[in-house]
Order: sequence, then C-alpha cells, then structure tokens
Amino acid sequence: MKQRILFVFPLLFLLVTPVQAAKHQKIGYVNMQEVIDESKLGQQARETLKEKFGDRQQKLAGEQQSILQLQQTLDRDKALMSRKELDKRTAEIQKRKKKFQQKVTQLQKEVGQEENKLAQRILEPTPAIITAVAKDKRVSAVFERRQSGLLYIDDGLDLTAEVIKRLDAEKKK
Repeated sequence: MKQRILFVFPLLFLLVTPVQAAKHQKIGYVNMQEVIDESKLGQQARETLKEKFGDRQQKLAGEQQSILQLQQTLDRDKALMSRKELDKRTAEIQKRKKKFQQKVTQLQKEVGQEENKLAQRILEPTPAIITAVAKDKRVSAVFERRQSGLLYIDDGLDLTAEVIKRLDAEKKK
C-alpha cells in the first residue's frame, strides 16, 4: 500500500506541474497584413505605388473605356454594316483587346514585383519589434493571425497595434 502511494504521488506531481506551468503562459498574435496596410511605411509604399504606376493605370482605364465604346458602337450599328465592314471592325476590336490585355498583364506583374519589394522593406524590421513587444508584454508565443490556423482567438491578445506603433516610431529614427 505504501508503495502505491509513493508511486501515485510522483504521478500526480507530473500531471499537475504542466497545468500549473501552462497557466502562466500567454500567447498573442499579430496581423501582418494590417501592419503592412496601416503602418506609416505601408502608407508610404501605397503612395510610391500610386506615383509610379498611377498614370499607366489611368491610361489603361481610358483604353478600356475606348474599347468598350467601340464594342457598343459595333453592337448598335452591326445590322447596318456589310459583312466585310463588320468583320474588319470586329478584328480591330479583338486586336485592341488583346493588346490591352497584354498591357494589363505586364502592369500587374510590375506592380506585384514592386509591392513585394516594398512589403519586404516593411517586414524586415518587424521580427525584432514583435520580439520586443512580446518580451514587454510577457508573451510566450506570437502567431500570425491569418496564417496560424487559429479559428478563434481573443482580441485582447492582439499585438498588432503595438507593433505598428513601434514600427512607426522606429521609422522616425
């Protein structure tokens, strides 16, 4: 009987200890997309993209509108056109659409590359900032909100605003 008690006591100790240790653990999360979107560096990146690609985007929007008007005119007037004229205009519109799509694809590629480059500049200092925030808040683990696989987490564990605040403060230095 005494041996059983001696055996059960260490077993209870092993079962209780992780629960007590886990009790003092604290987790948090950061929404990195929000850091990119809301930080001053993110806002500057958006402005840089507008400056660099805004004119081309407007020209493409104008081109799209022009193609749409040509198509509407063709649809309206095709009953009055000869087959040869209809084929000629249809081919012209298709050629412009193809050229337009190539321009759009090229612009999207360039914008994507520039976005990645700018996002990398924003994300580069964030691991150190997240570590500092976690240490200050005595957080044991920090997850990326959208990539963590968590389906629910208390909003009180969100460290995003503090990370943005410190990232903006570091940018001023």
